[in-house]
Order: sequence, then structure tokens, then C-alpha cells
Amino acid sequence: MLSIKHATANHIPLIRELTMQVWPQTYTPILGEEQVAYMLEQFYAPASLEKQMNTHTFIICYNDGMPLGFASLSEVEAHIFKLHKIYILPGLQGKGVGKFMLSHIVQEIKAKGATALRLNVNRYNQTAKAFYERTGFKHVLDEDIDIGNGYFMNDHVLQLGID
Repeated sequence: MLSIKHATANHIPLIRELTMQVWPQTYTPILGEEQVAYMLEQFYAPASLEKQMNTHTFIICYNDGMPLGFASLSEVEAHIFKLHKIYILPGLQGKGVGKFMLSHIVQEIKAKGATALRLNVNRYNQTAKAFYERTGFKHVLDEDIDIGNGYFMNDHVLQLGID
């Protein structure tokens, strides 16, 4: 049975382990090995994750105690939340885990008065973009975010209205 647990700094090794099972496979074909290695170091080093946990809520999805994926979110404007990360183990993608996690997130932020959930998705990650669109997200704009070292995140910004 699927369940959600709020993560703490004690979960950083698990979050890193899940990331290493998802990120290289997902992003190396899109971004190349060098940019993936750079981004993993920038965003998923233990110190970086610990700092993110100061302002982001991290959750982990389990199936009978087995971790399947994680997500992080925060309120970025009054009543508008941003889904910073949502990653599911590759063999489990397309089996309802992401939808379960997204539903949990929407219910959690709705209780906090949220009116919208935003996220960024790489323009070339068609699988993820299609998932978000199937779950009701709409394209609102495009962003090119300079992340240093000559690298950019070329993203679509999608938004889900929350009633």
C-alpha cells in the first residue's frame, strides 16, 4: 500500500540514493554527462539538500516500507506553491506512483489555502511534460535559468489551479 512520509535531514542519504537511480537515466540523454554531474553536485550534495530542507517540504513515497520516490515543494508566493522536485524510480514510472504523490501534495497545499501549484519541467523531457498535462497542468511560460558553469535549465513552467 502506498504511503507518504515527511522527510527530515536523516533522509538525505535515501533521497540521494533515489536521485542517483533516477537522474542519470532521465537527464543524461537530454543534458549530457557533464551537465548532469554538475547539477547533481549543485542540487543533491548533502549540504545542498540540508539547506533546501530549511525552506522546502520533502516527502518520500513508500510501498509497504520500500521507498519509491520523493518530492519537494514550498510556498513561493502567497497561496502559490512550487513543486521543486518529484522523482519516481524508473521501473515504477507510469504505474500511478507519481499521480498518488501529486494527489497527496495537492490535498496538503489545498489545506493551507493554495490556489495554484507551479513547476518547471525541462523542455525536452516529453514524458514528464505529458504526465503533468494529463494531470491538469497548463503551460504558462518558458524560462532559461543560468545555473552556472555555462549551463542553463531550459524549462517550461506549468501551473495547476487548485480549487
